[in-house]
Amino acid sequence: MIDVRRLQVLSALAEHHTVAATAEALGVTPSAVSQQLTALARETEVPLVERSGRRFVLTGAGRVLLERARVIFAELERAQADLARYAEGSLGAVRVGSFATGISNLVAPAVAGLRRTHPGWRFSVVQAEPEHSTELLRTGGIDVAVTMSSPHLPATGTPGFQFHPVMVEPLDVVLPYEHPLATKEELDLAADLSDADWIMSGPGTVWFDTVAAACHQAGFHPRNAHVVTDFSAAFALVTAGLGVAMVPRLAWHGTATSHMVVRSVRNGPRRHVLAATRSGADPEPLLTAMRQAASRITVPSGRFILSA
Repeated sequence: MIDVRRLQVLSALAEHHTVAATAEALGVTPSAVSQQLTALARETEVPLVERSGRRFVLTGAGRVLLERARVIFAELERAQADLARYAEGSLGAVRVGSFATGISNLVAPAVAGLRRTHPGWRFSVVQAEPEHSTELLRTGGIDVAVTMSSPHLPATGTPGFQFHPVMVEPLDVVLPYEHPLATKEELDLAADLSDADWIMSGPGTVWFDTVAAACHQAGFHPRNAHVVTDFSAAFALVTAGLGVAMVPRLAWHGTATSHMVVRSVRNGPRRHVLAATRSGADPEPLLTAMRQAASRITVPSGRFILSA
């Protein structure tokens, strides 16, 4: 391995031609220059300099090496400049993992905006559900995990992790367009939905556990008439008039599906969306951009999610 500092000595010698002048230019002793040149010749195993009277000149091998060294010096200068820009917050590279609806409504608009306001930043996005994102974060597969409060989240104070709140997300009820409750602005779980056919995921999933816990708190056990694993399937069943579903607001926001009505739930369940990082990492400017995207998530209104 060639020591870059010795290449700098070689470059200075090529410019100043004597050991004394090279030492003066570098602010070191002549013996230090001689030692570095000797060590460099030993590393490369070829003669790099030769005497010409009282001066030193580079050999052919020395000139070839110096051409490469100048490229290395330029890259080092760029690296130092990039590090300075990174320290200032104008440059960075971040790998972001997020659950699907977080990508759609938080990460994607945040990164799109940052491409305009922070052109020196590069982002790589990967879909990672909460049960996997923490491990990806721990092993270095991602730098920021956009996740949610769930049993998969490490406990507060767990060494190696820190957590940053992004938003508190309500769960809303989606109903068929012609449902008798579609005209109500706000629903009550116990009074309005205890006898409904529910569309949910299976037991043991975060979605099921959240909805079931809310229903139990309201005093009833939901009749899980249809079991699905993603929200688009739930919306299709709701649109077909086969039941109701309670979904996180990020799941339906911006969904281009007609013939459904979205209604908020009085004192309904909420989940916390968080950005997790390794201890000491700074999630800015992504964190602020995601919070801004979250502030634009609207409350349910009107008869349709979005007319097709």
